[in-house]
Amino acid sequence: MIQLLARILASAVRHPVGYWGAVVDDMYATIKQAWVPIAAALFGFLVFMSILTVQFFDMAGAAQLFGPLLFLQSMRTFTMWINSMVVAGVIGTALTADVGARKVREELDAMEVMGIDPVRDLAVPRVLSITLITTLLAVPSLLVTMVSMQFGAAYVARMPASHFYSNLFANVSGTEIVSVVLNSLLVGLLIGTICCYKGFTASGGAIGLGRSVNQAVVLSFVAVWVLQLAYNALLFGFFPGLGAFR
Repeated sequence: MIQLLARILASAVRHPVGYWGAVVDDMYATIKQAWVPIAAALFGFLVFMSILTVQFFDMAGAAQLFGPLLFLQSMRTFTMWINSMVVAGVIGTALTADVGARKVREELDAMEVMGIDPVRDLAVPRVLSITLITTLLAVPSLLVTMVSMQFGAAYVARMPASHFYSNLFANVSGTEIVSVVLNSLLVGLLIGTICCYKGFTASGGAIGLGRSVNQAVVLSFVAVWVLQLAYNALLFGFFPGLGAFR
């Protein structure tokens, strides 16, 4: 996987032309097909979590802390996890199935015989597409997180929207927003690489292809979890004041 990632990055950086049309087309097709499950998953999970969490804050008499504290934690954990689950489960599976089907039908071998690099022609556009889509999802997912939390605060704790947003914006900095966008970029690159690798190494016909798709999703979840541990540790090491309630 590391070797594949190195080949993808080297191909994309050394010759940054010729694949952007395929990237845009792939992004358009993916967003057109997947925006409904992406939006539904984000809003549904976050509303449920918000309503559940605000009840505990309200019982403790600290409902005013609900918005800032939970939002800051969700930015780095739950929202990012939901994004990665949706991207891997909806977009990553389609990527693995497409590349894996070509591998099973020996189309990749035929491309190499014709002098076409499968990594350049298939992996680079798709990995860049997933990376850009995951990065673009960062800001809308934060907005969905904010609205769902405000809904939970108003429904359970009867907190006015003005009070909720004033506490929220007073505790969110630009550094945290930039860190979420960078984190999303790394997550998208990781998921795209894993799904491409499982597609390139698929074997065993239809059953083997299905197994590769399942493995791609599971490996993506585990890899994102490990990445978050390392990323957040480095983030708080460089910016120890992040997450402090103001």
